[in-house]
Amino acid sequence: DINCAHCHSDDRHCNYRPMRFAFNESWDEANLGVCVEPQELFDGLNYIVSPNNINRSMLYFRVSTTLAQRRMPLLGRTLVHEEAVALIEDWINSLTTTCD
Repeated sequence: DINCAHCHSDDRHCNYRPMRFAFNESWDEANLGVCVEPQELFDGLNYIVSPNNINRSMLYFRVSTTLAQRRMPLLGRTLVHEEAVALIEDWINSLTTTCD
């Protein structure tokens, strides 16, 4: 909640993005980016979160890269937090939703 919702909430830095990561908004998978098409297109990254497929998930790419223009969070990070990436990978791989 604190790491992502800091920006991905109403009236925050990333309020123009479709994700809402505050705990009280996590009941809706669309708020978490599941099956939501990203606003920026990168080859092979079909959805913000592509269920059971980290290689097609923008979220996974952005938390696992160190490229300054692509990484999340944008500020205060130059290293990959491996434990957080593993947690997100496990979550994405656990999803059974089918994207249309």
